[in-house]
Amino acid sequence: MPDTVDLVVPNVVEFNLKRELLDFDPGVEHDLVQHGTGFTDQCVFWSADDRVLVLPAGCSQEWLTHVHAGLGSPVPPVVSPLPRTGRLVHDLLADDRALAALSAALGGAREVRLLSFGASPDLYSLASVLRSQGREVRLDVAGPEHYWSYEYLESKLCCVDLASHVPGFRVPRGISVTSWEQLKGAVAAIVGDGGRAVVKSMYGVGGYGSAVAQADADGTVRRFWQTLRREPFFGTFPLTVQDYIAHGTDCPAVDVLVDDVEVPRMEYSMLGVDGLRYRSLALGPGVLDPGLEERLAALGTAVHAFARSLGYRGWMTIDCLRGLDDTLYVTEINARRSGAMHAVALAERWADELPIAYVNDAFPLRSTGTVSYAAHIRPVFDELWARGVRAYPSTVRALAGHRPSLGIVVCARSAADGERIALEAHRAVNAAVAATAPGPRKTAVVGGTFPTPHTPASGRATPLAPTPFSAHACAPQPFSARNSACVIAVAFSKRRLRSSPSHSTASTSSTPYSARILPMACRASSE
Repeated sequence: MPDTVDLVVPNVVEFNLKRELLDFDPGVEHDLVQHGTGFTDQCVFWSADDRVLVLPAGCSQEWLTHVHAGLGSPVPPVVSPLPRTGRLVHDLLADDRALAALSAALGGAREVRLLSFGASPDLYSLASVLRSQGREVRLDVAGPEHYWSYEYLESKLCCVDLASHVPGFRVPRGISVTSWEQLKGAVAAIVGDGGRAVVKSMYGVGGYGSAVAQADADGTVRRFWQTLRREPFFGTFPLTVQDYIAHGTDCPAVDVLVDDVEVPRMEYSMLGVDGLRYRSLALGPGVLDPGLEERLAALGTAVHAFARSLGYRGWMTIDCLRGLDDTLYVTEINARRSGAMHAVALAERWADELPIAYVNDAFPLRSTGTVSYAAHIRPVFDELWARGVRAYPSTVRALAGHRPSLGIVVCARSAADGERIALEAHRAVNAAVAATAPGPRKTAVVGGTFPTPHTPASGRATPLAPTPFSAHACAPQPFSARNSACVIAVAFSKRRLRSSPSHSTASTSSTPYSARILPMACRASSE
């Protein structure tokens, strides 16, 4: 192991559950853990350097090996802690065998660069453990003394503040409310004049935590109140009631790296949306028209300076919408890595020839037949790679869900080419599934999970042969989301997600999950 190693920790679930003011019931929390876990595997694309991956239990070894074959790079070591809570770092710190396996995987590395989804208290504890081993740890977020800035900027209410003192930061006109009576009055004031209102909670993911209020056919807003009653993100005040801004089908965004340089690194993208819900994204040069990119650059630079003044460090995303009058409005700031980060990293690899990345995190697959990675997905991407196409399956934990889906990321010469290639791959996979024997869909076969290694007295893990896993070994289907990991594209019902899987996080396999580690391999074979 080299002197410097990237330790990739997609702490998606714990980042999105650390909301002290939101009291999720156990069922909702279970569903959020399951859905957030579905996007953690995208982190395998974050770094091309020497690295160790900490992944939730249930990652497909066949997918991991296949994707690295397509990338032309060796498979890195993988450590998966026993999934007691579904919070990745929390579970890692509570699993002595997993910590021993992690130490063995890092070997003699003296410098560890932590690549995380976002700041969380457990992440700082992990850094302390690594430092106690005599390693220098470089965080990709600010230190714990500035942790408050992540909590502040992640709240949608911060946008109201920033509109008052950050140049070019504009939000729709709104009213902040602190009670149900105030909420009723604010909604009536906007909707009563024939308008539409968007009600936002302090936190949310992928459009959830936001609801549109408009008059029903009978003149009431009954459906709006039913929506609020079902959604757990509306479990506390304050809330913000804003004018609904009519806009097109695409919404611009900019990912900003906040560090100690004056001129920030920025990545521009265009999100395909359906109402308030994210559908897909394209990023890279030329995706936005020059005038819009210039406005986003000015906005990103101003927010970068403000965030730096708070002590914030790391990636953040500014999501916007462009009104029909061409006015640019900020809808939210995500104080963490976004779901575009794996596409950013891939586009950077082939920037000279294929500078555009296209992402769709949840292409729906046929709900009949057996979904097999080996039989239906691998051949499609093998054929694309043989043609020199840079397309990769990015999320496969959903193949066993009752609404199976597949994430795809493509690097191409244009956004249109990227979308065309992704749709071509999606159709080919669905055709392959349809060609299988008819009948109810049974078990999804997506390759072996990482087995439980034997850990001898030396503490160095010895891998066992992979074991295939059934539908109960997979994390549930990912949900359509730019917020990589954590965006829910299913409806809430009585504070539960309707698509709640019947199995628990702790039952993802019949094999115990202590300290799984896949040793560093030679260049992965595509055979």
